[in-house]
Amino acid sequence: MIVLFGLAATSLLLSIALAVAWRTFGREAHAALWSLAYGLSAANWSVNLLKTWILPADSSLTLISVVSSIGSFALIAIGFRRRAGLPLRCDAIFAAALVTIFFAGVAIARSSEAHTTRALVLLFCAAMLVVSAWSLRAGGRDGKLATGGAAFWMLTLFAIYTTGLGVLALLSPAGTHNGTYELYRLMMLMGVPTGLFGVGLFAMFLLAADLAEGMRRLASSDPLTGILNRRGFEQSAAPLVAQAQRKGRPLAVVIADIDRFKAVNDRFGHHLGDVALQRFSAHVSSMIRGCDLFGRLGGEEFVLVLPDTADRAAFDAMERIRAGFATMVPEFGADYRMTASFGISLLAGRQDTLAEMLQRADTALYRSKVDGRDRITLAPPRFVPIEPASQTEFDYGTTPRRAAG
Repeated sequence: MIVLFGLAATSLLLSIALAVAWRTFGREAHAALWSLAYGLSAANWSVNLLKTWILPADSSLTLISVVSSIGSFALIAIGFRRRAGLPLRCDAIFAAALVTIFFAGVAIARSSEAHTTRALVLLFCAAMLVVSAWSLRAGGRDGKLATGGAAFWMLTLFAIYTTGLGVLALLSPAGTHNGTYELYRLMMLMGVPTGLFGVGLFAMFLLAADLAEGMRRLASSDPLTGILNRRGFEQSAAPLVAQAQRKGRPLAVVIADIDRFKAVNDRFGHHLGDVALQRFSAHVSSMIRGCDLFGRLGGEEFVLVLPDTADRAAFDAMERIRAGFATMVPEFGADYRMTASFGISLLAGRQDTLAEMLQRADTALYRSKVDGRDRITLAPPRFVPIEPASQTEFDYGTTPRRAAG
């Protein structure tokens, strides 16, 4: 009775704590599911307490306990799948729960088969713990979160433990207080409270870790476009540059600028100016590789890092982006053509730095502006002062001159 009371109280406290976390940490659906799961767990242990204390032979209370326990672990599994961004598969989980409840109900009706009821419930709970553990790995989110690996192993061990309990329950028919039954009772009283508390505790840790990760992403991302801001870009770009230098691989840095952006804001308003920035960032994001880095330096200026990319490949990639940008802002009408200019610099060896590459790319971008905008310029390896427009196109790698937009 003391253990059951402790389980009911702990489950209720975890349910309340998870409900508070749901309201505090962005109202994530999986936090609400976990809160409901522990609410059902509290109901399950409360019913078991009533059975032990007041109505030991009441089969309706046994069925309520079965439904509460199965529902609790089903919601825990659905919550983990929801957090991982996986399909919830509620239909399959609820179908398995209904089948388990049906056969457990049949066993309850045959009062001599209580051990079968216990075994069915425990094996279903073990299956839901396996689903939960697998969701932590399949979702791909926990490689960056320290609690993810620990939660996975805790859920896996609890699933193995619960499976062992189910097997022991099946081997312990009602009315036979043999060594197997006593071992089952001992493992039930010692392991289940610890496992349930551990699942709830790690659920809280995961919610807190997700909140911290979200805040980190918010601090390193641009709120308007959703791509990296200057701080996030510099933090992410430095390791790519160092890796390229260490392995002797090519790398390109590109600075892109929307042409005459101030005129866009003055003519069409800041709202459509924001639309232009969003469309440009979405356009670039859709055309770069997964290994490429893309960020916004500020205003209408964007920056890219292209690993394993030499001069011609970088030039061709930016040409595809440049050529397609004019169609990305239809709200401006047919009489206004939106364009962008690009400056490219290449990694010049082990002594080169990200700051120097950005400076050369900015110089190349300025050449694109001087030569009439809507073009791409490849910077030389080292800084060369801007010459008059008679400078040969081969030296700077510019695109052919086009009429400004």
